[in-house]
Amino acid sequence: MSEGNAQLIFEAGELEDAKKNQLVFQEKRFNGFEYFQLGGISHRFNLDEDKQPLTTGIFQDETVITPHFARTRNGHSIFSLQALTDSTFLKVPAGRFRELSDTHQQILLFGRAVVEKEFIRNLNFEVLFRSYTAKDRLLFFRENYPQLENLIPHTVIASFLGITAVSFSRLRNELAKK
Repeated sequence: MSEGNAQLIFEAGELEDAKKNQLVFQEKRFNGFEYFQLGGISHRFNLDEDKQPLTTGIFQDETVITPHFARTRNGHSIFSLQALTDSTFLKVPAGRFRELSDTHQQILLFGRAVVEKEFIRNLNFEVLFRSYTAKDRLLFFRENYPQLENLIPHTVIASFLGITAVSFSRLRNELAKK
């Protein structure tokens, strides 16, 4: 995307700093924004029946958070987003972003590329969980999220991998011995 179009998006939004552990937006609450993470590490999650977070995505550095149309139902978020480190976000009203997409071809193509990337990431994640062992999922995590194991809570990683914190600890010990 051209610098000019990127500037249009930037000018349409507002910067929001989130401190470590701060909720950026919350499940089942109204949310009308597109989010661009400009720095930091965050995770998306849903609360289970015991009100414990189940991590379904981890975002690091500069990235686009799941687009508004795919993360809201009737304008309400279908998951929560929490900063795991001090993070910075650009919040752009979803309607304004849509207007920019309608009038600027590069922004439209950028939006499509983001949706495609998110679709592929989610499909890969589904295949990963249906066909990999817990050990293989941890190895995949280490390969795709280098250094995060030492930066974010292990409970978040265990949840992301679909295992308990105890199983995560055992797997780490097992791999460390090899």
